[in-house]
This record gives sequence, structure tokens and C-alpha cells, in this order.
Amino acid sequence: MDFQRRTLLAIVVSVLIWIVYANFLAPPMPEPKAKSAETTTEAKATPTDAKAPADAKPDSKPLTETPAQTHRLKTDLIALDVGNVGGIIRRTELLSKQFQHADGPGDDFLRGAESLSISFDANETDFRMPRMAGWEVLGKSDTTWSLRYKDLDVEVLGDLKVTDGYEGQLQVKVLNRSSKRQSHRMLLKSQYGLPKESSSYDVHRGLCATSDDVEEFSSSDVSEQSGTIRGQIRWAALDSKYFVSAVVPTHPVQMCEVRLSDDGANLVSTIGSNVVILEPNESRTYEFGLYMGTKEMERLERYAVVPGVHLEDAVDWGWFGGLTRFLGEKMLWLLRVFYNLTGIWGVAIILLTVVVKVVTLPLTFKQMRSMKKMREVQPQLEALKKKYADDRVRQAQEMQALFKTAGVNPLAGCLPMLIQLPIWIALYAMLNTAVELYREPFLWLPDLTQQDPYYILPLAMGALMYFQMKIQPSGVDNEQAKMMAWMMPIIFTVMMLFLPSGLCVYIFANVLLSLVQTVIQLRPSTPATKKS
Repeated sequence: MDFQRRTLLAIVVSVLIWIVYANFLAPPMPEPKAKSAETTTEAKATPTDAKAPADAKPDSKPLTETPAQTHRLKTDLIALDVGNVGGIIRRTELLSKQFQHADGPGDDFLRGAESLSISFDANETDFRMPRMAGWEVLGKSDTTWSLRYKDLDVEVLGDLKVTDGYEGQLQVKVLNRSSKRQSHRMLLKSQYGLPKESSSYDVHRGLCATSDDVEEFSSSDVSEQSGTIRGQIRWAALDSKYFVSAVVPTHPVQMCEVRLSDDGANLVSTIGSNVVILEPNESRTYEFGLYMGTKEMERLERYAVVPGVHLEDAVDWGWFGGLTRFLGEKMLWLLRVFYNLTGIWGVAIILLTVVVKVVTLPLTFKQMRSMKKMREVQPQLEALKKKYADDRVRQAQEMQALFKTAGVNPLAGCLPMLIQLPIWIALYAMLNTAVELYREPFLWLPDLTQQDPYYILPLAMGALMYFQMKIQPSGVDNEQAKMMAWMMPIIFTVMMLFLPSGLCVYIFANVLLSLVQTVIQLRPSTPATKKS
């Protein structure tokens, strides 16, 4: 009896701890340590901290002055406002109907941060290009933007192209125009504007994908010190819960750094090439794939500008990794099927809840039967506890004998819950990251990715859960059952106050279905008579 009670409580508490820890208490990721003496030496001269040596020549000036110009590139899903001063990409606009505003332009998930700035590491580069260089515009179209910076020492050509959906390409060519051998390390910087009010449910991260893993740094992780990864960098990205801006070199680069901007308004990602040495009139061309848009699994998996980079790894599926992702993708597919049938995402979530409930019904029935059997032997267990209170070994032996005689397995009630745990976690991860729900209303809920503004769902769910636990058979004694009957509804109600309302719709529907199931299982039957 004690074993079952403690196991059940442990499972519930573990799930609660996981949710609370993952969203509220997770500690910052420690700064990666250098793996070799060479790496340690390099790390001391990160691009953001680099300063020109005392004998370095002053910044060069372009041979031709060019006025500031802006232009707009468009695909069917995104528009980029580009310029020739400072950052190449000045603003993004999502064009899908889902992201449009009635009174203005569509969402800019980068929040106006200037992205894709081309520069060079001052410690590893022989020439000096001004930080705010005015680039000459060589050509433009609806999908292309060509720029050039040119002085006596170097010529840099930049060609930006949007291809399809959220995808694009960037080509940078560096030409040595001097009469001497010349070295350089090219840097490509991206920025992501941080919201004025942070949220534990929408963490902004910098991602550095190596050949082995994806290292992540939240904005809080780099609030005091930048995070730097050195090695074979496959891609670098800045993301939030629903959007990602990724830079994918065609050939792995050697450095990825994540930091906050000096004013703390932007999360900054910088990738750096190897040091390249060019002879006079020799050039080097760098090519990058781009992705700037929603974190839709299908689009990320189909990304083909640079094959085999697995941008879908930017989606966080939580602790169970591959299993959660496998289950989550299947449930997301089913969610889309229901949406295509109904046209309402809230209804699709409810239908998905029904399907999951039906699939797990045999396990739930088994759990309920086990709890009923445990309740039936509860008086005998209590008698054994009193009889052998001073002999724990004998007490355990007698309890095991009772379980065997009564045909009760203390673990039978917990096993179905353990089997369902990956399903619950996958559902949580899927609904918590599904961009399909972004800005989608349902009933009084203005946005399924935001919390219920009127707290109707959390309060209603708490009331339903309390009623269900009052009438549901329990394997614990009466005092503990009474305690759990009010403690668990309070805990879940408080949690739901801050959860995205799409998750709340699922939890509410699940509790309602569980209540209906309990009522059906407890339909009137011949009451058991007490033995004298």
C-alpha cells in the first residue's frame, strides 16, 4: 500500500517538477571550456573583443562615396528590407495571412534588428574596413541585391538572393587589391531583437550546430559573458519558440559566438571563417544558405539550400529527445488533419485529445481496476501495519502475501501512467512549439500561444479536477485522498494560469474526458457489505 502510494506520488511530483524546472528554474548553461591549448589561445581573441594592434593602420576609405539606399526583396512568405549602410538586412516582414495586421505591415520576428553584417576580425586581418561602410549598389531585382565595398587594399562583393519560402543565399567574395600578401578572417553577424518583457515560455537562444551536437545559449546565459564554440560549425542560428534565423555555410566554419549587444536589446550571433591568406589579385569566395522564418518541422526538414545540415534540430523536443520528437511529429500531423477538417485549431486540439484518450483507454481501465483492488484490501493492509508495526521485515512479508492472495499488483496502477508519460510529454512539447497555433483565436481566447487572459480555463479545469478526484477510487487512505483532492487541483490550476491557452485547451478537454470516464466506470452497482 505504502509502496503504491509513494510511487504514484513520486510520478506526479516528477512530472510537475519537470515542467516547473524546464520553464522556470532551469539554470544557465555553463560556458563551454576550451579543449586544447590552441583553442584556449584563440578564445582570448574573440571577434567582439578584438582590438586592432597599436601599429595597425587606420581604417581605409572607400574609393567612391555612395548614398544610402534601401530595397525590398520578396518571396511568397517573407519580405526583406535591405540596405547598403551597416547591416545588409534591415527588417523582415512575414507575409502569410496568419502574421498580417489589419492596421499595418506583417510581423517582424527579428524586431527590427539589423541582421547579416559583413565584417573582418581586426586581430587576424591586414586591411581595415570601416564598421559602417557605405557599399556601392551594383544591382537589384525583386529577389537579388548586389553590393560592393572597394578601397586600395581590398574589394568585397556581396550578393544576397531570396529563393523560395523563407530561404535565401548569400555569397561574399574578397579580393586582395594590394601589392602584398594579405590575410583575413571574415565574420558574418546576425541579430535577433529581444522583447521588452521576457517570458519563461518564449526563451530566445543562440544555437551553434557542430558535427556532433547543437549547443544552445539563452539570452540569460550570455548576459555577463559571451558563449563561444570552436570547431566544425555546420550552422548558427538565433531563435525563439516559433521562429528561427539561421546562417548555413556551404563549408563548415571554425567559430560561433553568441552574445548580447552593447545595449542589451539584441541577441547577436557571429560565425567566423578560418584565417585565409591571399596573394595579390587573388580572391576567396564564401557561400552561405539562409533561413529566416517559422519553425515548421516540414519546412526545416526540407531545407535544401545546403543539403544535410538538419535545421530541424533547432526545435526543442525536451528531455526524451528522439522519442518525444517521433511521437510529437505524429500528433502534429494528426492535429493538422483535424484542422483541415474543421478549420478551427481549438477544435482540432479537442479532437486530438479525444484520440489520445481513446488510444490510452485500455491502460486507464487497467489503472482504475488496480486502484479498486487496492482500495478493497486497504483495511487489511492497515491491520497488518498495526500488527507488525515493530517488525518491518515481517510486515513487508505479510503485505506481499496479502497482495498474492488477493491478486493485487501494487505496480499495476503505476505502470499505465509510466507508459503514458512519454505521450504526455510529447503532447506538451508539440503544443508548446506548434507555430500553427500562433495568433490563432478560439472562443474568447485571442491567441492559442498566449495565456488565457480571463483565467476561465484554469479555474474551470481546477473545479473539474477537484470533482473528479472526490469521486474517483483511490489507493491511498482517506486522509491522504482528501489532501490530494484539493492539493492537485490547486497545483495544476496555478500552472495553467501561465501556460499557453492551446495547452490549456488540451488539459481541460483531457480532464473533462477523464471525469466522464470516471462517472461511467462508477455507474451504480451492488454495494459491498461490510464484514462484522
